[in-house]
Amino acid sequence: MNTKHSKKGHLEAAASHHEQAARHHREAARHFEDGRDFAHAAHQAMMAHGHTLHAIDQAHDAGAHNASTPATVPPSSGTSVSGADVAKHHAAAVELHTQAAQHMRHAVKLFDQDRSAVSHDAQLALSLALRALSHGNEAARLFVKLSVSGAS
Repeated sequence: MNTKHSKKGHLEAAASHHEQAARHHREAARHFEDGRDFAHAAHQAMMAHGHTLHAIDQAHDAGAHNASTPATVPPSSGTSVSGADVAKHHAAAVELHTQAAQHMRHAVKLFDQDRSAVSHDAQLALSLALRALSHGNEAARLFVKLSVSGAS
């Protein structure tokens, strides 16, 4: 396989991982919103996290490095945490992964015609992925806080 096809394959894999991460974040958000089955929600969140990391790796393997630092999610300041708070971060991650997947799919479409557009879309997707990762991390942090406060 030549390098051209290899890079395109990495972009396709990144898009697929973003789609899977969005699906898992969606499920996690649903479980947290319902306020039940936190164990399953946490499992879905971990699956989303893994797919996020794979998507980022695939984007890097395709050469879609982003030099700019993405915006991160500021930690929540409130002392009271609910499942709805955790769900909001998962919902934000769903949106970001969905957008990242769309940009990766667009990059794959343009791969043979416009390498500059491919690079732009791939870098934008990577930036969105890092923001989604930040939301996933904040959701995990809040989940731990929720679990600890629930055990007290």
